[in-house]
Amino acid sequence: MLFRDRCDGTRVTGQHALNALMPYMMRGRNESAVYYGREINIENALAYLKLIKKAQADTDAQERFTLFSLILTAALKTIALYPRLNRFVHRRALYQRKHIAFSFIVKQRFDHDAPEVNAKVFFDPEDSFETVSMKINAAILDAREHGEGDGERFANIFHRIPGGKALIMGVYRLLEYFNIAPWSLIRMDPLYSSIYIANLGSIGLNAPFHHLYEWGNTSIFMVIGKMFSKELWHGATRTRQRYIDLRVTLDERIADGLIFAEAASVFSRLLSSPDLLNLSIEELKQALS
Repeated sequence: MLFRDRCDGTRVTGQHALNALMPYMMRGRNESAVYYGREINIENALAYLKLIKKAQADTDAQERFTLFSLILTAALKTIALYPRLNRFVHRRALYQRKHIAFSFIVKQRFDHDAPEVNAKVFFDPEDSFETVSMKINAAILDAREHGEGDGERFANIFHRIPGGKALIMGVYRLLEYFNIAPWSLIRMDPLYSSIYIANLGSIGLNAPFHHLYEWGNTSIFMVIGKMFSKELWHGATRTRQRYIDLRVTLDERIADGLIFAEAASVFSRLLSSPDLLNLSIEELKQALS
């Protein structure tokens, strides 16, 4: 590589020998993929959203707060607490990403012919649930109004040029190889993100496991399924609780199993206690300890 560091990542050094060898033993993301599924109880999350909406009704606030935004806020805080999740492998080397960004698909309209638009949103670790909601709502609104994101606009230019797709992809790969791909390209590409999220629950589908993309450097793919109910027994008392299925595919080369296990536990705990999401990272560390 011409340069050790990249515009979107800093090379990680001082790894244990076995960890440093893993990118040589497992050369692609899908060869290194680990699949994790979990049912998440969302009763407390839904109650929290209901309280916010009730408080909103007494003010002039028009912001839209959703379960999707709440899940992404929990993911943001989890990455802030476990920054090793925000890493990627490029050409046998491990990098720490310089930013936190989530990408997801926005359907412009709910019909078969409507385009699917990629949205990529950048976050600060200290962003509150309200701030995350505002950023997500703005990205969704922009995608539905324009029918394309920055990446699609860029691709459309070269799509109209004969041989343009082969040219731009060839140049892009060459710049990537030498770690000199410009930030202006990487910033708009949704597959250069911390997590790619597919919210299939929004269209009433169950959550499948999704592959990782070899293009780009996204190491985690999260799929959110539709909401469902389960009967639970507490002694002689029967209740119905609402859940979602979550399916995560991740590149095991970015961190060890203990980090993944702890992060999964913290993520579930944040959704079970959503009031924690508005704490600062330092306050959150203390609350979770």
